[in-house]
Amino acid sequence: MNPMPTEPSSSRLLAICTMLAAVMFVATAIVSAQQSSAGSKSIGGPSRLYSGLLGDWVGQLEYRDFSSDQRVLLPTWLSVTAGRDGKSLQFAYTYDDGPSKTVKELSTVALDESSETATFTSDRDHSSDTYKVEGMPEFTKTGRGKLLLTGKGVENDKPVDVRIVIVVRRNLYTYQKETRLPGQDYLFRDGYTFTRKQPLP
Repeated sequence: MNPMPTEPSSSRLLAICTMLAAVMFVATAIVSAQQSSAGSKSIGGPSRLYSGLLGDWVGQLEYRDFSSDQRVLLPTWLSVTAGRDGKSLQFAYTYDDGPSKTVKELSTVALDESSETATFTSDRDHSSDTYKVEGMPEFTKTGRGKLLLTGKGVENDKPVDVRIVIVVRRNLYTYQKETRLPGQDYLFRDGYTFTRKQPLP
């Protein structure tokens, strides 16, 4: 006959309770870490750096027509979302380009804090341009402020200097690009002015 099981001593009960508490603590920590990770992935990228740009915007594109040297305005909608790599943003543009005609364009923007550079990649022609950025330290604090980008580019098959000014505020985003041929002054090339579709408080 098997002996009757004996009741555990108080010290044994304390040890079991302590072990269970430790297991629960570890399990809770794992779940919290997973939830935190999922939450950060939903934001995408360095949240501080990109927080001011994420969202839906409404505004206009203004560009200089080379044939007439006149400025043209196009109503524009913009949706900024986190890139799949977690290190960039995707800019999805929709342009009203005349009666019953809309044009869509997708570009990727990546800001690198360590090298203080910005890289723009277009899905239309798969071009990629990298510029040096001034104003990054202050911008990274809140995701808002002013950035000055400078670098090289090509315009009408000719090399040009490029200067871009980006301003991000709570409900305002502006982008202005200027270019110049060697030995000449900077001239307006194109620009965007956007306000948030749903203003932040």
